[in-house]
Amino acid sequence: MTDSPPTAQLEANKQLVRRIPEEIFAEGDLDLLDELYAEDAVERNAMGTHRGRPAIRESYNSFLTAFPDVSQTVENIVAEGDLVAVRITSRGTHTGELGGIGPTGTEIEVQQMFFARIEDGVIAERWFLPDNLSLLQQLGVIDFPPT
Repeated sequence: MTDSPPTAQLEANKQLVRRIPEEIFAEGDLDLLDELYAEDAVERNAMGTHRGRPAIRESYNSFLTAFPDVSQTVENIVAEGDLVAVRITSRGTHTGELGGIGPTGTEIEVQQMFFARIEDGVIAERWFLPDNLSLLQQLGVIDFPPT
């Protein structure tokens, strides 16, 4: 059985979106944003809404500055229509400032998810949902109640 065009398009969308964790973050290559994102793309994450490639680049750079050795493993990826959903595990060492939190030298491992909407072969929108509670706990900024 051969792939029908919709299946081929879904696979292409998944491959496009995988490049964020597997190339941009793994290699720190922010120039790939120009290839992967629409010029007027919108990125929504815990730090706010970022409109356009320059603002998205700044957001990505901020995270890469805080965790320059970050690696991200794609755990699950699902595509339907123009949406791709991804669950990743991020690992890295906190050696730079992150949202006003000075470097702790702490190694972190957090789960993150995002949805990306693809339009004309590039990312038009992305909704990034990090587990900031776990991240802040691992950095020693907050403490969970005793169990």
